[in-house]
Amino acid sequence: MSMIDPSAKSRTEQPTLWLENEHWWLYAVHPSFAQLYARFHARNRHYLCMAMTQTPELEEVGYWSGELTRRQSAMQAGQAVHLVGFCKQTDGQEIGCLNSYWAIEHGDFRACTISFMLDEPLEGRGLMYAAAHPASREVLSRYNLHRIMATHLPENLRSAKLLRKLGFAVEGYARDFVMINGKWRDNVLLSLLVD
Repeated sequence: MSMIDPSAKSRTEQPTLWLENEHWWLYAVHPSFAQLYARFHARNRHYLCMAMTQTPELEEVGYWSGELTRRQSAMQAGQAVHLVGFCKQTDGQEIGCLNSYWAIEHGDFRACTISFMLDEPLEGRGLMYAAAHPASREVLSRYNLHRIMATHLPENLRSAKLLRKLGFAVEGYARDFVMINGKWRDNVLLSLLVD
């Protein structure tokens, strides 16, 4: 059972259940998740080093208290969607995945960029797909977007496989695209377009 009660009366003080399916409870980001974010990054510090720079503050509750408040504000302003997943195949007490849609743009562009992270023990079960597939479709629909963009390191074959399964197509290759752990890294560029 999820650690959050979606039927709680005080919804303004509680995280909001954004999407639910047979595998996940996906909540909108909330500052009350700060301790869980710190634990998620501590558990996965080595596992996530191919996806992002690992810095000590990622394992500090104080850092996430401020960062999650900023992310919640961006989500309320319609500039991003940050989802926190609790897996129904576990006790639901720890974060199982994080799925974000950054820099939502409207007007002529109508696009955003996806990022996702899965708790290492859940890898290999199709669970990240089970969260990202419905969430991506919902973001495209709710925000009337035309494109979701993504990137991955060339050697990150798991992310490559997941993105292709989600319907993303490779659109290019960018040299020195992002700095990860102090080194400029190339990235594969992909997009998912509305049919």
